[in-house]
Amino acid sequence: MPRSFFNKVLLIWALFCTQVQAQDTLAEEGYSARAIVTAGFTSGGDTLVDVEFEGGDDDQIKAGGAFLFGFGVEFLAADRRSAVQLSANYHFDSIDAENGEASFERYPLEAILFGVRERHRFGAGLTVHLSPTAMVKMDGAGRDSINFDPAAGLILEYDYLVMDHLWLGTRFTLINYKKESHFGSVSFDGNHIGLMAHFRF
Repeated sequence: MPRSFFNKVLLIWALFCTQVQAQDTLAEEGYSARAIVTAGFTSGGDTLVDVEFEGGDDDQIKAGGAFLFGFGVEFLAADRRSAVQLSANYHFDSIDAENGEASFERYPLEAILFGVRERHRFGAGLTVHLSPTAMVKMDGAGRDSINFDPAAGLILEYDYLVMDHLWLGTRFTLINYKKESHFGSVSFDGNHIGLMAHFRF
C-alpha cells in the first residue's frame, strides 16, 4: 500500500486519541460536559467547480461552502468563564443537474477554546478536515474526482446565547486544500465565513 495511506491512518488515529485524552483531562479538572449538535452555512474560498446550465444560468461549488452538520461535547468550567468544544462534523456542497452532478465534501474534527462572558463567548481553535473530495459526474463523460490531502486550519468564532440551550454566532475559518502527486501539486484557498448554531443538551 502507498505510504500516504499509512500516513492518513496514523493521522486519524492520533486525532481520535487526542480528543479522547482531552475529554478525560477536562472531566478530571472539574469541567461539566454537555452534548451538542452543530449546524452552519458557510461561504468563501476558490471555485472548485463551475457549472453552466442550458438556459444560460450557472452555479459554482467553492472550497469554503456550504453546509455543515456535526455533533460533539461542550465542556464548561466550574466558574462558567471558559469552555472547550470538541466536535466531529460533515461539511459539503453539491449541484444537481439533469445531465450530471458535482459535489465537495470533507469531515472536519474541531477543538475550540472559548472565553465566556454571560451570554457572549469568543473562541479560537483548530480544525482538521479529513478526506476532502471534489467530484464531477457528467452523463456520457464519466466521473472525475480530486482526493485532497488532510488539511489543518484555524477557527475564530463569536457566539451569543439566545436561550439556555442555543448558541447562535459567526465564524471565520482559515484553511487550504492541497493535493500532492508525482506530477506536482495543486492548492485551493478554502477560507470562509459562516453562520453557526450550536444546540446543547
